[in-house]
Amino acid sequence: MDKEAVATGIALVVVCGLALLMAWVTKYRPPKHINWLYGYRTARSMRTPATWQEANSYFARYFWRLSWALLVLAVVAFLLIGGTHALQIVLACWVLGIAVGLVSTERRLQRLFDNKGQPKAPEGPMAAD
Repeated sequence: MDKEAVATGIALVVVCGLALLMAWVTKYRPPKHINWLYGYRTARSMRTPATWQEANSYFARYFWRLSWALLVLAVVAFLLIGGTHALQIVLACWVLGIAVGLVSTERRLQRLFDNKGQPKAPEGPMAAD
C-alpha cells in the first residue's frame, strides 16, 4: 500500500470518526436549553423551547443514521475505488447529507409549528375528536 492510500485511509477514518462523534453528542447529550454554542441552531428552531426540542431530536436521529451510512460508504469506496476519490465521494455525500437534513428538519418544524413557534392544531378527520 502506497503513502497516498494510507493517508486517504487515515483521512476517511478521521472524517467518519468526527461525524460519528458529533452525531453521538447531538443524539445522546442534546442541549437542554436554547443556546448559541451547540445543537441544531436556526431561527425557526430557536423560537421556543418546543421547536428547539423537536428540531434537535429530529436532526440528531437523522445525523446518527447519516454518519453510519457515511462509514459504510467510506469502507466500500476505499475498497473499490481507493485513493483521494474515495475521500472526495465521502465528503461530498456528507455535505449533501447535511443539506438534506437541514431542509428536512426545517420542513418538519414548518409542518408542526406556526411562525411564532406554537404547535399547530392537528389536521385531518381525527382532528375534531
